Amino acid sequence: MKIVVDQFFSDGAINKWISDISDPRKSGMITYELPHLIWAGLLMFILRLKSRRQLKKESETDVFLANLLSLSGTSEETVAVPDTLNYLMERLNVDELETLKARLVKLLIKERRFDPFRFNGGLRVAIDGTRLYSFNHQHCEHCLKQEHKDKPTTWSHDMLEAKLVCENGLAISLLSEPVQNESEKYDKQDCELKAFYRLAKRLRATYPRTSLCLLLDGLYACEEVLRICGENHWSYFIVLKKGSIPTLYKRVMEERNAHPENSLEAVSNAGMTQKLSWVTYVKYRSMYFHVVICEEGVEGEEQGKTWVWITDAEPCAGNINKLVNKGGRQRWKIENQGFKEQKRDDFELEHLYGETPTAWRNYYQLMQIAHMLDQLMRYGDVCVKLQEKSPERGNKPILPFREYYQSTRNFIRRLAESFRRDLFSTLALELPGRIQIRFDSS
Repeated sequence: MKIVVDQFFSDGAINKWISDISDPRKSGMITYELPHLIWAGLLMFILRLKSRRQLKKESETDVFLANLLSLSGTSEETVAVPDTLNYLMERLNVDELETLKARLVKLLIKERRFDPFRFNGGLRVAIDGTRLYSFNHQHCEHCLKQEHKDKPTTWSHDMLEAKLVCENGLAISLLSEPVQNESEKYDKQDCELKAFYRLAKRLRATYPRTSLCLLLDGLYACEEVLRICGENHWSYFIVLKKGSIPTLYKRVMEERNAHPENSLEAVSNAGMTQKLSWVTYVKYRSMYFHVVICEEGVEGEEQGKTWVWITDAEPCAGNINKLVNKGGRQRWKIENQGFKEQKRDDFELEHLYGETPTAWRNYYQLMQIAHMLDQLMRYGDVCVKLQEKSPERGNKPILPFREYYQSTRNFIRRLAESFRRDLFSTLALELPGRIQIRFDSS
């Protein structure tokens, strides 16, 4: 981890940026420096400790303290107890950690780490919402309220995420926008589409020079979203469902059937067959766009699936395969490598780490930064580089991450145990800055 941190965020940039955060604590109460507390929170997620109580238990070794101080660049005599971390999370401005996250991502973009994964020159950004917490009572004045016919009323907190997704599995949070009511008094509840309009403004302001290709689900198939994409010069793939704009869907299918020459058959992995087709220059109100269609099935089975996308990219026989499989279908990574990984792979996304509105949002941002660092370790070639540089390797073959650890769970188990028992090695302390870590884009 030491190498990953220093290599990607060189010259101690991450700790400098943490120090830039406006400290909300009173001067008379400061015992621990900000980098110490932020790194303690990040480790809770990186090491998959699942709760603040478990963080306290794991940190009760001198080695854990020494390694934490090595990461944070501070000199405390003890590890901060989780209550101290929570004190900070309850008082820290909710924009501070979001800004830190964006600075880390922009540095990776500037260093051209994601260039091999660009699609038609742009970075693919999947935008989707997810439910974080559900309650059978009103948790706070910002809760979304949902009334049911046969069940009691429920309340929840939702989040809209913009994640950079890559073919190799990366799903890195760019920005997060809470879907929440401003107060208990409202005319209409907040919703995912309203949150998108807020998120789009922030996305443009935060990444003004970055070429983006948005991957959106059927909720966003509307004129206003298309207008926003056009004004910001963003490419897009938007799912077109049969029920979202029925007249448009029917017209597209009729046009597709009238031009059978605009289609081709393809065979993908595991015996899957694809019929790819397209319709160009479709008019919808004041907008023109193109439509790409994928009908997929298994050889020998009658029932298949059909996906339809609205896009600004003009399709043809030479690029339809790329548009479908490396464009529209990449949106699923926000659900699988993004939300599902954080919910099921011990990040415990649906666990309420902090009760107050400020605290849970700050813990959420810590989780997104930790997930980013976790992916840099898993998807980068640091595992290979460490084997190459290790004096203990001997004649052992060099293996990629997946073969070396067999599973992510094995890697995290070893990392957590090592962080408690083993001081950072001389190799880890001396190598940062001497190696260049790359992602496999094959």
